[in-house]
Amino acid sequence: MLLVSVTGTGHTRRTTRRGGGTTLHTDDIQPIVDALATRLGRSVAVDDPGIRLIAASRHFGDEDAIRVRSVLDRAVPREIVDWVRTQGVASWAKPGHMESNPQLGLHGRVCAPIRCSGILLGYLWLIDESHELGDAELCMAGDTADTIGLVLYRRMVLRESERSREESALRMLISPEREDRRHAIEELTAGDVLLNAGHVAVLVVETDEPTAPDETLVLEGVVEYLRRTQPSHSMLAMTQQRRAVILLAGPRPYGDSGLRTVAEQLHRRFADAAKTACAVGISTSRPRLDSVAACHREAMTAARAARLLPMFGQIASWGALGPFGLLLRVDLDELTDELPFPGLKELFNDPAHTVLVTTAEEFLDRAGDVNATAHALHVHRSTLYHRLKRVEVITGLSLNNGLDRLTLHLALKLSRLAGHRIT
Repeated sequence: MLLVSVTGTGHTRRTTRRGGGTTLHTDDIQPIVDALATRLGRSVAVDDPGIRLIAASRHFGDEDAIRVRSVLDRAVPREIVDWVRTQGVASWAKPGHMESNPQLGLHGRVCAPIRCSGILLGYLWLIDESHELGDAELCMAGDTADTIGLVLYRRMVLRESERSREESALRMLISPEREDRRHAIEELTAGDVLLNAGHVAVLVVETDEPTAPDETLVLEGVVEYLRRTQPSHSMLAMTQQRRAVILLAGPRPYGDSGLRTVAEQLHRRFADAAKTACAVGISTSRPRLDSVAACHREAMTAARAARLLPMFGQIASWGALGPFGLLLRVDLDELTDELPFPGLKELFNDPAHTVLVTTAEEFLDRAGDVNATAHALHVHRSTLYHRLKRVEVITGLSLNNGLDRLTLHLALKLSRLAGHRIT
């Protein structure tokens, strides 16, 4: 489910100097922030609409614990974000004072919403516990917010153009048409979208249906979080309502443990923000860009396993699916009304046979080990034999026959995947 950048301070890049050192270059937001801070003698910070730090000035002794944590962690606790939003700052038309919250360790602040073309792009903050800043200072904060708004708006337009290019490339890479894939590989190889695609892996993240609009936004935010943690030009992604497809590319193979760590981060961040779970599917790592379509099929199948089969949890890897990798690619809709196995409809559809279905599945999952099955079901062996005999009578299958066992086992697994009543 993962195929599976804007950095915390926004478009920061490093260049190598002669002599082996590096020089840090930033875009034009940081100088604007520093100039206002120096002019007012106040700590200044700029956040995005999600209250994630974009840029911050040096401190002037007015900082509180939240400001320090924001600078160090590039984020603030969820309760701070929730409280700030309850103050209605997103609807403010001009700079204003936001009162302190001693319980959260938050000093009073001036908040100047950052907008351009009617779009809320972030917030400019000045700590002002004692309301010492007057109209003139608020006017300066508003003018600075307008200037930053232009910068952020240009950045947003550029980023949307880049994302559109990425999504188009990824969509062609996973296309069933060979010519689409070839064209995408040629473009990516010639351009600078992916700098090194020696090995690729895909993750697919799926939310439950139907997806609320807020969950779609959360999913997009989670993908952006991942993008910020990855090396530049090493990831392509696209989000379509309830699903995100993420391609990771790099010079070395992605190990199973590394991919699972990424999947767990995505799963945790989505759950924290949306308060609901998502399913994540992980492909194997394969060499070369022409393997992306195969990785995508694997990740989609693994995501399906994570949604349908509790045994895999909410994160599933293709390599761990075993026979379910094949079963999950069967068109289950055709199995809903009539399974293609003789004598099984009565077993599955009669509520009185629930215990027999469970018994048969436990028995076959344990390769016919009577002692292990009886122990798992907490029944005597004679009870187990009696139940298994009833299964044979109802289905017309013999559990002493290998082909009949395979038939029943496949039917049990397919019926579970198709949503038949099995407890």
